[in-house]
Amino acid sequence: MTTGSDTIDESVVERFEHVSSGEVADTKLDAVSVLGPDIDPVHTDCEVVGTARTVTLDPSALCAPVTTLEKAHEGEVIVVDADDRIDEAVWGELLSRYAAATGVRGVITNGAIRDVTGIRDLGFPTFAKGRTPRGPSGSEPAERAVPVTVGGSSIEPGDILVGDETGIAAIKRDDATDVIEAAEEVAEMEQGVRQKLDEGETLENAL
Repeated sequence: MTTGSDTIDESVVERFEHVSSGEVADTKLDAVSVLGPDIDPVHTDCEVVGTARTVTLDPSALCAPVTTLEKAHEGEVIVVDADDRIDEAVWGELLSRYAAATGVRGVITNGAIRDVTGIRDLGFPTFAKGRTPRGPSGSEPAERAVPVTVGGSSIEPGDILVGDETGIAAIKRDDATDVIEAAEEVAEMEQGVRQKLDEGETLENAL
């Protein structure tokens, strides 16, 4: 099963780099979902835009998604469904170092990560439900390149993810063009409000 990421025009994905997760969410389109607040950035300056490469882990024996990472393409974001288990880390500095070197843009998981200092020093965008020094006990993922649920949101291979310090918005790949056009309109409107405020308008008038 392919990730589906090749079906999206790269120029559309690039346009998402110029909008925030909030601006995407404010489109209020059905194709947009927002991951729950339990999926946090693990360091400041966590900004990521890319297409999802998904993997589910066996909750009885979590593992580091090494094979998924090795098969990932430049511009993708690894999305790891660990079934909300946070007692064992599924990601750390070494995977982050490899990912950054190969053009993978970030990782999002409802599991736990470790080696926060090393990940922060790399500047690798990482979003997770928890942190623990304990490593994984398993060696094989359950399934790769399948729909997953992370932070209460359903994410399919190839969906677009926009993450920053505010949170993460997921966009269905088939509706990417409609969503980015609406998000750009939101961003333009907000810029107009900022300009009016800078010119001394009252908040009510600016809005």
